[in-house]
Amino acid sequence: MFDFLLDEKNFSSLKEYIDFLSGLPDALKEIEQFSDVFRRSGHLLLAPPDAQALTRTAITNKNNWRAIVAVVPSLGAMGRQLVGQISIFVREFEQVARETPTRQSLGNLDPSRFTPVNFGPMGSNRTSDLMQLLGNLVLRLEECATAVARLKALVVDVSQTIHSIFVRFIDTLTLRLCSCHGPDSKIEIYYALGRICLPHMQFDPDAYYSQQQRRAKAREHLEVLRMLYVRATSAGNNIADVCHRMGYFLEQVKVELQVNDRQQSLRRAQTSFAQLAHPLRELDGMAGALVALSYRLEP
Repeated sequence: MFDFLLDEKNFSSLKEYIDFLSGLPDALKEIEQFSDVFRRSGHLLLAPPDAQALTRTAITNKNNWRAIVAVVPSLGAMGRQLVGQISIFVREFEQVARETPTRQSLGNLDPSRFTPVNFGPMGSNRTSDLMQLLGNLVLRLEECATAVARLKALVVDVSQTIHSIFVRFIDTLTLRLCSCHGPDSKIEIYYALGRICLPHMQFDPDAYYSQQQRRAKAREHLEVLRMLYVRATSAGNNIADVCHRMGYFLEQVKVELQVNDRQQSLRRAQTSFAQLAHPLRELDGMAGALVALSYRLEP
C-alpha cells in the first residue's frame, strides 16, 4: 500500500538535486566573474547569491548523499535478516507451544529448541534461556532503529536546505541584474549573452539562437529548476516518511517482545506473538525494497 514511498524516483529526484548542487560552485564562480565585469562597467548591481553559503551547502549535501547511498543497502540487509530471525522464532515457538501444556511459562521452555540469535562480536552460538534470545532480538531491533534514524537524519539534513537553495539561488535568477537598466531578469541576460553555464542549462551556449529564443529558453530553465525543487522536496518528505514507518513498526515489534517476561504463560505469549505478523510483513516489504533499490543507487 505504501510502495510509492520507496519508489526509485524519490531517490533519483534527491540525487538529481545533489547533482544540481554539485554544479553550483563552478556556476557561482562564473556569475561572480560576470558580475565583476558589469560592475566595472558602471552598473549598479543588485545583491548576488551568497556564493560561499551555497558552496558549503553543495559540498555538505554531496557528502550526505554518499552516506545515504551507503546506509540504504546496509539497512535493507539488516532489516531482512532481522525479520527472518523473528519469523523463525515465532514459527519455532508455535511448534513448541503445540507440544507443551499451555500453563507452562516462557521461562521454563527449553532454549535448545530455538535457533540462537546472538548480538555483538562476542556472541555465543548457545542461548542460556529463552529470555536471552528475546533480549538479543530486542537489541537487534534497537540496532536497526538506530540505522533508520541515521538515514532519516541524513535525508532531513538534505531536505532542510532545499527551500533555502530555492530562495537564495533560483529566485535570485528572476530578479533584475542591476538597478540602472530595464526589467530583464538575470537569467534572461545570462542567456542573451550566452556567457554563463548554469546547472540544468536548456541550450548550448555555442549554438546560434535568436534573442527571442534565448529568452524563451531562460524561462524554460527557470521552470525546470522550479520542478526540480518540487520533486526534491516531495522525495525528501517521502523518504522521511519511510523512515518514520520503519521506526514505528520496529518499535511495535520491540514492545510486543518485551511484554513477554519469564512468567508469561504460553497461551498469552501465543496471542502476543501472533500480533507480530502485520508489522513483520510491513518491515519485510520495506527492507526488500531498500535492498532492490541499493543495486541501482550510485554515489
